[in-house]
Amino acid sequence: MNAIHVIPRPLPRRAFTLVELVVGIVIAALLAAAAATAISQLVRARTAAVAHRQAFSRASDAAARIALDLAGVTRDLNLANSKVQVTTFGPPNAARDELLLLVRSSRPVRGLSEITGAAEGSDQEVQYRIKDDAGKPTLWRRTDVALDGIVDGGGIASPIIAGVSTLSLEVFDGSAWKESWDSDSDGLPYAVRVVVTASSDDASISAIARRVVAIDRVPLPPREEESSDSGTPTDSSGSSSGTGGSQQ
Repeated sequence: MNAIHVIPRPLPRRAFTLVELVVGIVIAALLAAAAATAISQLVRARTAAVAHRQAFSRASDAAARIALDLAGVTRDLNLANSKVQVTTFGPPNAARDELLLLVRSSRPVRGLSEITGAAEGSDQEVQYRIKDDAGKPTLWRRTDVALDGIVDGGGIASPIIAGVSTLSLEVFDGSAWKESWDSDSDGLPYAVRVVVTASSDDASISAIARRVVAIDRVPLPPREEESSDSGTPTDSSGSSSGTGGSQQ
């Protein structure tokens, strides 16, 4: 007898049911939403970190630059040859104070003078103020050769740090902090406190930097020509040899 071989029929493939398809779609949507949320939070965190660094760097650089000039204030027995002037502008929460100094610097203002052939300015006028540049508050610095007859004008003014929104200055007179100061009438201060606020490009983050700069008030020694022209002769011991002394 011939054997009869029965070929088994393949089982029909089982398709997804409608419920399974719906569940799969929901799970995929949830995973996509979670991934999108995570990526969005990562981008926001990175943007915020960049804005923080930008705002803090601007505020710190502005305060440090002002402090550097304050540390080099020119001191002279004649107050006409020194200058520390603080002028208050704006409310306390949005101060835009101005600072005018006479400083001693080794960096020339314009290079070599056409008249003398020497570098212009070891003593220089330096002025700080906040101005709007292209709609954005910016710290400006003006520098000029000192003692040229116009203390608060002339020279070269240029924007140095963008995004600086406020500049608050206070001056210490030895007993209290003052909001305004002029060394022509008040003398040299003991210290100056600088508070700078700066923001990021998108203005979403702001940062504050503070500096307190002590002003060295030790008087300069008298010049040789001043001591030699005092009109009172002295002997080798340094004592006065005027005629009003008693004789032995």
